[in-house]
Amino acid sequence: MKVLIVGILVLGLAVAGVSTYLIQTFSGEANIEELQKEALKPKIRVLVASKDLRPGQKLDPKNMEWQFWVDESLNPKYIVVEKDEEEAGKIEEFTGSVVRAVILEGEPILGSKVFKSGQAGFLAGVLDSGMRAVTFKVGATTGSAGFILPGDRVDVLLTHGLVQKAITKIQKGKKESRKTLVVLKHTTETIVLNVRVIAVNAFVDVVEGNNVAAKNVTLELTPKQAEVLITARAMGKLSVVLRSLETPEDESGKRTYTNDVEVSPFIQNINKIIAAQQNERQRQLQDEAAELKRAELKRAEASAAKRAEASAAAESGSRPSPP
Repeated sequence: MKVLIVGILVLGLAVAGVSTYLIQTFSGEANIEELQKEALKPKIRVLVASKDLRPGQKLDPKNMEWQFWVDESLNPKYIVVEKDEEEAGKIEEFTGSVVRAVILEGEPILGSKVFKSGQAGFLAGVLDSGMRAVTFKVGATTGSAGFILPGDRVDVLLTHGLVQKAITKIQKGKKESRKTLVVLKHTTETIVLNVRVIAVNAFVDVVEGNNVAAKNVTLELTPKQAEVLITARAMGKLSVVLRSLETPEDESGKRTYTNDVEVSPFIQNINKIIAAQQNERQRQLQDEAAELKRAELKRAEASAAKRAEASAAAESGSRPSPP
């Protein structure tokens, strides 16, 4: 019992000694001043996205938030505040701005990735450097039934009936006496690949989850693509086709086309079908001609028989009767 009491006393003295040493070591004036400086150090907050933001979407207090940031890793392009009373004003300043490029959740919002819709040249600010905006009309069937939204990637297709005219012109130039019948009235071509939709009707942002009855679609194009699309508007009907978010690695980017001959098995075999019909008609004409020939032969034979009978009757009437 005495040994246990002595052990507890020794342990208590040891703990007290260690505690005294730690207090004397870490509670010096220098250390206290360092802790005070750390406590008074400004708490820098950076404006970040509270959820993933897509191009064309507008900023509002629900999709922005402040996040404490390490001073050593602070980028001068970040939007920052140091005082609580500055937060609301800065949020209000960026509310209504339009996202130009994807901003992921937790990622700092940079001024270069947004554009304020209240400024002049709003649409020009949405475009990437060197790009052009071209608008054309679409309907429910040519605009993917309203499921194309700002920020989506699309292909543009042209449907026209100019191929047959071109073939006919070439054939006339060659002065061909006999032409093989070709039915080429409709052709659809992919004229622009993988371009960004920057607006649907007059909206660069649409409430997520809702589709829009698109009447006009505005695309972001290179200068050459803009020329192609504007020329195509005069050639025929334009359609936009929604692309997947992921582009397959084996996609060549080559523009393709499809015509009515390729689509329709009937048209593919139209020459054979017409040849068969012509052969059948020829057989019918031959049968009709043979039937006419047989009828004429019968009439000739009947006429010859009548003439023979008449001749025989005439000959018998001219002979004298026997005594």
